This record gives sequence, structure tokens and C-alpha cells, in this order.
Amino acid sequence: MKKERLFESYILLFDIEISLINIIEKKMTKHYGHLWRQIFFAEGGTHLCDNLPLLFRLNLLQNTFTDHELHDLCILVDIKNALNQQSTISQGDFDHLKYFSHQLSRKKFLSLSI
Repeated sequence: MKKERLFESYILLFDIEISLINIIEKKMTKHYGHLWRQIFFAEGGTHLCDNLPLLFRLNLLQNTFTDHELHDLCILVDIKNALNQQSTISQGDFDHLKYFSHQLSRKKFLSLSI
């Protein structure tokens, strides 16, 4: 994998995680208050990807993301694992990261403007 694409992949993953956290945090803070992070991460773990299955079991977040977006999140975890092992990812996976990053940025903007 070219170093540029590897670097861009990490940037996209970071942007995706920031967007996810912003969307999730708005919902969770509104419903559970500001202590939701301590409660949630004490039970789940420290990495967002480790906690995604637990997050989406909550009724509050089940209506936040479509089934297609949840599927994209599963693909995202696979891509992140490949990058963590410093394996090469395909151009298709890289394009998927770009598409999903754009999609979540739009969703984050819409959720924050409400």
C-alpha cells in the first residue's frame, strides 16, 4: 500500500470516528446526561470500535442509523483491523471509507443543526 493512501485511510477513519462520536454524544447526553461516557466506557472498553455492538443495542441509538449504515460500520471495523495490522487495503475499501466519511459528516451536520 502506498504511504499516501495509508495515511489518508487513517485520516478518514479518524474523521469517521469523530463524526460518530458527535452524533452519539448528542443523543446520549440528551437522554442520559453528561455521565453517560463514564457509565458506558466502564462497561464496554476504551475503543469506539470495541463498543459499537454494545452501543447499537441501546434503543435510543437503534433509530439513529439505518441498517445500511450499520452494515457500513461493520465494514469500517474490518478495515480498521486491517490497517492496525498494517495490511494493505483495497482501493474499494479506501473508496468506501471516503464515501462513509462524507455520509457521516452530512448526518453529523444535520443532527447538530436540529
